[in-house]
Amino acid sequence: MGGNIFKDKATTISKDRVKPTIEAYKKALGEIFPMKAHSLTFFEPVGSAGKKETSGDLDLAIDTTHIVRSFTGTELEKWGIDWDDWNKLYTKIHKRARTATYEMSKMRALLTLISEKLAENNIDVGDQVTAGNIFTCFPQYDEDGPTEDFVQIDWMVGDIDWLSWSYYSHGEHGLKGLHRTQFLVALFSEIGYTFNHFSGIKEKNTSEWTITSPEDALQLLSEHYGMVTHSQAQTFAQLHSWLLQTDSGLYFKVISRYREILRNQKQEIPNVLTHTI
Repeated sequence: MGGNIFKDKATTISKDRVKPTIEAYKKALGEIFPMKAHSLTFFEPVGSAGKKETSGDLDLAIDTTHIVRSFTGTELEKWGIDWDDWNKLYTKIHKRARTATYEMSKMRALLTLISEKLAENNIDVGDQVTAGNIFTCFPQYDEDGPTEDFVQIDWMVGDIDWLSWSYYSHGEHGLKGLHRTQFLVALFSEIGYTFNHFSGIKEKNTSEWTITSPEDALQLLSEHYGMVTHSQAQTFAQLHSWLLQTDSGLYFKVISRYREILRNQKQEIPNVLTHTI
């Protein structure tokens, strides 16, 4: 998700190494944060990791409630973080924030301090921390233990149901997970909405993320394009086949928008679209 932040160190990871690496990562986190060890076992992979033969990085999602339930001194102490230190950073972050909510600024402050503790314990951490992300680099493991290779592992903190859906990847042959998610971006954009992997969906030029569940997101699509089920929204191919059944004018508007998104991101256009507009 965060791109190749550790390009001089991290490499792709093979399918057989995904599970032992994630287990080793959870164990390492539990040793750094013993009072949160159980909560950290709830990290789960999203995206295409473990579905394709190789993956560029590992995206691990976790529900916000497993990170913190309230920003009290007692809760923050479980991370080994002093409330005054957190509050000072939170205040600084929110003063500079343009669009972030109070909760987003609070979480970003916490994740920033967590990332500092990771770095203190010899885990490479990326410079950028957001309200839902920490980017790290960790040794790859196989069934025999640690290897000489490393992989980028990204934290995805938010509503786990939404994260699992928005980052879902079936591992389509020849396509990346982004081909499915950016198709969703184009679909929502065409009807006046902004899609965000972490926050949900909101009307353009508004600040409130009014849709935060997969069910409501699919309902919105159904209202504008025709009935779509959860299974039809799992891959680019399924979404494209579904969209073909809608009004042809609307179909070509979405495809035009989608192609532009992929061009801006310097990504390949799916073969099925190479001969469309």
